[in-house]
Amino acid sequence: MRFILVSTILLAQVFTVLSQQAQSPYQGAPSCEEYARQKGHPTDGWKVVLDSNGQPKCRREDVKEICFGVDYIDADTNIYGCCQDASGLTWINAPAKLAKCCATGHAWSYDKALGPAQGGCCTTGSIMQNGQCIQQPPSRVDCPPGLYMQDGKCVPLTGPGPVHCGNGNGRVEPASPCTSYPICGRGKYLGIKYGHCYILSFGDGLQLGTTRENTLYVKGGFFNDIPFKVCNSTTDCSLGKTVEVGESFYLQDQQGRYNDPQGTKGWIDNAYNGAHIGFTLDANSAGTFGGVPTCAGGECAIQLLGGPNKGGISPACPTATPGVSFYANPKIRDPVRFSEVTCDDYEVPPTSGISQNVQY
Repeated sequence: MRFILVSTILLAQVFTVLSQQAQSPYQGAPSCEEYARQKGHPTDGWKVVLDSNGQPKCRREDVKEICFGVDYIDADTNIYGCCQDASGLTWINAPAKLAKCCATGHAWSYDKALGPAQGGCCTTGSIMQNGQCIQQPPSRVDCPPGLYMQDGKCVPLTGPGPVHCGNGNGRVEPASPCTSYPICGRGKYLGIKYGHCYILSFGDGLQLGTTRENTLYVKGGFFNDIPFKVCNSTTDCSLGKTVEVGESFYLQDQQGRYNDPQGTKGWIDNAYNGAHIGFTLDANSAGTFGGVPTCAGGECAIQLLGGPNKGGISPACPTATPGVSFYANPKIRDPVRFSEVTCDDYEVPPTSGISQNVQY
């Protein structure tokens, strides 16, 4: 973290020292700072200057501030700013200190469809297009005729063409009897229980999932069907009673990261106020949540509350697979459906949330 002094030339706050007071800087009378103190003004940055008549007056010219980050000039407004996290700074013209500042894990993107006059902050790896953040498409490499792509290289096609797999018996399979029903709360009870696991989804049907690119949770991620265990604390995930309105709980990710061969369990973290919630192994960074029974898409749901003020949950960015965050306003809502599933290695059999036709 760097400490940077930013000098600001303020509009003149001038005290003209009249009659005998006009000579005070030269006669040992009260200083400019003392006059400022008497008039209730800031006492720093004052000095004696002469007006057009040669009379002394006090003028406040310079104020120093400390930026706990990196100072820059907004590329659109030309206003000085202080970006707390250098990783969120996108330089437009570094020599001129022109930049855009975004939250951690985000970068500025001019709108590819609307032109450089418009844009916004998108998660790293995304771009702004038509007012929405979209994943930047990978560069496509087409192989010449007779070759196909394998491990990033064009190699000769020596075998049969692509294989289209069926179900092997030439008939349509019946629908699976395993259907996930959201837990329903009633009155002061949320319906979810301590020590039990649930898949989280929203009213539009998208699940709370993860991606390969980072540890953030998103709606409709690449990795879905993540069991989250409801825990009383980060040290107590034992079986317990039904959670009530006003009680808190933690959500333990039973799946872990895709590239962790141990599948280490983690937590939904405590991000809020626009910062995307993510996966963390640090119990001290685990989020504390609460809830209120409600509905979503005609089904039972929970208005999930989080952050220091127990605010409402909502998408954080305008994108096809948006991250989510908790905001200060508890009325902000994108209700979450909790559908019960088995926990890690089937250690806790479900008591509800799965079709009663399934036998255990």
